[in-house]
Amino acid sequence: MKFKKIEPEYIKVILDRLFRTKPAFERYERVFDDIIQKFLIKEKNDEISLNKISSEEKIKLATKIFNSSVEQNNEIDEFLHRYITSEEDRIFNKNPNSEIYLKEKLNLANAFELIKNQDDLKPNLVQILTLLENLNTTPKKLRENFSLLYPIEKIVLTEGATEEILLGEFAKLCDFDFNKNGILVIGAGGKNQVARKYYKMSELFKIPIFILLDLDAIPTKELIEPKLNKKDKIHLIKNGEFEDILPKNLIIQALNDKNKNGFQCVIEDFEQDPKTTKCLHEIFKQKGFGEFKKADFAKTIHDFLKSHPNSTCFLSDEIKEIIEEIKSL
Repeated sequence: MKFKKIEPEYIKVILDRLFRTKPAFERYERVFDDIIQKFLIKEKNDEISLNKISSEEKIKLATKIFNSSVEQNNEIDEFLHRYITSEEDRIFNKNPNSEIYLKEKLNLANAFELIKNQDDLKPNLVQILTLLENLNTTPKKLRENFSLLYPIEKIVLTEGATEEILLGEFAKLCDFDFNKNGILVIGAGGKNQVARKYYKMSELFKIPIFILLDLDAIPTKELIEPKLNKKDKIHLIKNGEFEDILPKNLIIQALNDKNKNGFQCVIEDFEQDPKTTKCLHEIFKQKGFGEFKKADFAKTIHDFLKSHPNSTCFLSDEIKEIIEEIKSL
């Protein structure tokens, strides 16, 4: 079968997908199928023959296409292969499908050489590039030194964007850097998705998973508890949802800082309703701040916290408790 070489600009896409926090069979299957679809030169009857070949043969074909597109670097490629295999064993439960993919050795070292000067590299790629530049330093030490996030040690599963955006900044105020300690925060996209997401993750991951739920997600907690692994933990917010445990002085200062030339918030604005999000909808409407959107609001709080790195007064007791539980998991 004939094939085209993979263009250098597409190498970054492939590497990003290969180094995501998913088991090898999920990462490699998508990438290898994509390589065959995009770079195999299809001739007459190729579709028929491709349908007849085994998965192992498809894997070897995709490996051949990739390795023919990137020069080999034996020593460093072998180092990366050992690292990928050891991380797979450390993070994920054993899976025979993953083992099939990991037997194939890709020419990864020079693939990373091709992308190292590109803009907007994601953290997973930055970590590998840093590793390749510091072969005598352990990955964990590099993570601590350069705040790389990877290699991952724990996962925090949240309901939505607010927690996903803000937890890391609150952790810094508690003198616990998520990136330096390998804490990956994943938003499930709503409380109705958390149980389904956890069921899948609990089957795949060896590393601990911390689940953060709003008070109204008690049914979700009850769905998860019978399947909760010993290494994992659920925290149910005691007072409503995550926005309700944000200190009001933080919200007021962050919103007023962003809207310096407009109407200002005061503490009385939050006396209209015990639910913070209901107050915020009304505040945004009355003060002319535009439409209240949780993710945009969380970004405002995030940016304000980032510009006030030592302001521990913006920590509520429950936020401190949550960060301590994640730290000790």
